[in-house]
Amino acid sequence: MAPDSTALTLPVVVVGLIDVGRLIRELDKLESNVQQQTIKAEQGAEIQLPKFSLLLDQFVEQNKLDMRNEGDRKRAHEFLRDVRQTAPKVHMSFSANPSAQFLQKLTFWMRQNIHPQVLIAIGLQPGIGAGSVLRTTNKYFDMSLVKSFADSRGILMEYLHGPEASAGQNEVVAPPTEPVASPTEGAAV
Repeated sequence: MAPDSTALTLPVVVVGLIDVGRLIRELDKLESNVQQQTIKAEQGAEIQLPKFSLLLDQFVEQNKLDMRNEGDRKRAHEFLRDVRQTAPKVHMSFSANPSAQFLQKLTFWMRQNIHPQVLIAIGLQPGIGAGSVLRTTNKYFDMSLVKSFADSRGILMEYLHGPEASAGQNEVVAPPTEPVASPTEGAAV
């Protein structure tokens, strides 16, 4: 089946489920506003749309929608409800809050390479040091510094103690029992 040329797409500023929920609420308010103006307005009067948020503005611009048109408003609302229910969801944890620019690049990459409607939930886990942890409904990928160090513990220990320590790990070296006298002790002044 060929892709629908009229299919709507999500802009990269719409990262996660929370953003989709915001868009749906804003469309609901817009629909209510338009209905109120239609009831109050005289025949042929121009409907004044409220100012859109950045999310809705980019969504409307990217999909070339006319929010004065009832069909476009319904199509946008149905699309966003479908995205909220069926889009693949990924949870990523970082040690610190990622910047908006990084999230947009990450979202762009995931929508190009994984799924065009993937939604990303961002979490914080300060204990991972650096890197990230990615979870889907059935997969878990730990790409953190802590996991990398844990996986490389044997190599690190060998490096710290040297190859001779790993060859004779069972040998116990006893500390000296008597202090060694310095050459200046007992010398007359």
